[in-house]
Amino acid sequence: MPRTSDPPTARIAALERDADALRRAFLTTPIFALDDHGLHARFEDFGRTALALFRETARSAGGEQAAQRIEGAYHRVHEALQAVATLALSDTEPGFPAHGNGTTEPPPQDVRQSVIRRGTQFS
Repeated sequence: MPRTSDPPTARIAALERDADALRRAFLTTPIFALDDHGLHARFEDFGRTALALFRETARSAGGEQAAQRIEGAYHRVHEALQAVATLALSDTEPGFPAHGNGTTEPPPQDVRQSVIRRGTQFS
């Protein structure tokens, strides 16, 4: 995480690097091992840092662009978390009856792959 003595632009750049590393970790770590890798604590630390930087830069000159960079970094991590949550909450057992009429649903696709393929661009 960025040091608070660094200028805001350097801290934002460090936050963006942290976001990319955290995003990659969420998208490549097996769901059952997320806690073992300390990702929950890393995400909490990342969120606190992003919020503090956002508050600091919102009041400064050029704060609009800085806020957009911080928001973009946060959204990259949030998108990865959504993909992990979708996968974790989906029914992963093939052939499990999902409907009252006994028909089955195919196993869900690992949505993390589509997030990885899209890269870090947000629209």
